[in-house]
Amino acid sequence: MGKPRGLLRLFFKAPVLLHKFGIVWWIEKFTGAQWMLITTTGRKSGKPRQVMVDVMKYDKESDTYYVEAAYGARADWVRNIRVNPLFHAQVGRRKFAARASELTADQGEELLVAFYHSAPQYARAVMALGGLKVKDEVELRQLSRGLMLLAIKPQA
Repeated sequence: MGKPRGLLRLFFKAPVLLHKFGIVWWIEKFTGAQWMLITTTGRKSGKPRQVMVDVMKYDKESDTYYVEAAYGARADWVRNIRVNPLFHAQVGRRKFAARASELTADQGEELLVAFYHSAPQYARAVMALGGLKVKDEVELRQLSRGLMLLAIKPQA
């Protein structure tokens, strides 16, 4: 899937703007979604860059958030953290320094299936925005192999 252009690009930037206005938590409450605001350091500019991503799962025991990079390794924020691995994240009111690591294909497959089963309507809507459709769990598992799924952990 290619990077969004025009109005679709603005649509995907909207959550960051809504966060700045303090509206995101209302949307999260309404949709049942949980989002993470990620602030990276631009790999070329050195300036702060922000993106909002879906939290697919939070593991309280390991204090790990799991997210998907919609455009994989081509996503600007992923390219930024490859150059500057320490970044800032915010989930709700919690702000923290973080690092990300890529999940294995098997881990990503299990995560995507669990996310889909925990919030099927939301997962279908998010996938539809990216032009993705699956008929069954087999297709969902195949789809996961082409996605970049990351574990994000707070750092001291």
